[in-house]
Formats: sequence, C-alpha cells, structure tokens
Amino acid sequence: GNSGKVIIIDAVINEKLDDPDMTQTKLSLDIIMLTMNGRERTEKEWKQLFIEAGFKHYKICPIFGFRSLIEVYP
Repeated sequence: GNSGKVIIIDAVINEKLDDPDMTQTKLSLDIIMLTMNGRERTEKEWKQLFIEAGFKHYKICPIFGFRSLIEVYP
C-alpha cells in the first residue's frame, strides 16, 4: 500500500560532513560486511537502492556513533 515505512539502522558514509576518523571507522566495517557479501553505502547509493525497490521518499538521521536511522516511505 501507500502507508507505513521501513526503518533501517546502519552506517551511512557522509563524504562532506564526516571527519576522516569517522569515515575510516565506517569503512573498516566493510571488512566485516565483505565476509557476508555486503558493504557500506553513501547516501547517494542508499537513494538509488530505495528508488530501484519502488520507494519514493526517505530520511536519514545520524543517531549514535557511526550509525544512522533511515526511514523509507512508499
């Protein structure tokens, strides 16, 4: 339907606002993610993923440390 939302808590690489140490921390998670065929994504990459899945709107809010709260809407 056209109501509801998907909630994701994950790292989002912010190339403009993250300090270099934070970016390195987020990228180091790639080593763990690669063992499970995954990887960290930039906001642009998340947006493309949502659009391809048929979602129309999203919000990304940094919450704790390297994690962000991502809300995705139909």
